[in-house]
Amino acid sequence: MSVMIIRTFSTLQWGMLIFLIVLILLQLLPESLRSLLEFHRAEPAQLWRALTGHLLHSNHWHLLMNLVALLLMLVLHQHYYSLRSFALVFVSGCVGISLLLYLYSPDIQIYVGLSGWLHCFITVGALLDIKHKMHSGWLILLGVVAKVAYEQWQGPDTELAALIEAHVAIDAHLYGVICGLVLGFGCLISAMPAKNQPQQ
Repeated sequence: MSVMIIRTFSTLQWGMLIFLIVLILLQLLPESLRSLLEFHRAEPAQLWRALTGHLLHSNHWHLLMNLVALLLMLVLHQHYYSLRSFALVFVSGCVGISLLLYLYSPDIQIYVGLSGWLHCFITVGALLDIKHKMHSGWLILLGVVAKVAYEQWQGPDTELAALIEAHVAIDAHLYGVICGLVLGFGCLISAMPAKNQPQQ
């Protein structure tokens, strides 16, 4: 039975399993190594930080919340992706968010966490839903836009900040939505046809 389940895994699903394991392992790194990977405004020449900073988390609660959110989004939208197109969204979204943080959020010196990119991912998924005439796409898009607008108006959630032991980088959420809109309208909508099943 377990062999049959393993054989039915798509390339994307295997890739997601490895991705989740990497996120967990990175959380276990000593602080001396983690500090070499986090987004840090003072180290603009260390370009890898624009990507790796999104893979780190402030504590296990921060990681757990982002893992749950990622799994829920994959349930909703994994049928649109191959492993290659998922990687494109991930790398482009992370680098785009990091660039916007660097250019327009000078108060953010250090950033870690997947939540900014998760806002990018759900925005792209909502646009793909809309492309394929699924009304839920509009609800998701309006919901995520309303969320980031409320955050920008009201400020970060202090209870959430206490739980994750870090400031909530609401600008990263906003930039994630912006990157998701750019990616969705710019190339992914025309390049990724709908599929009934996850791509192999």
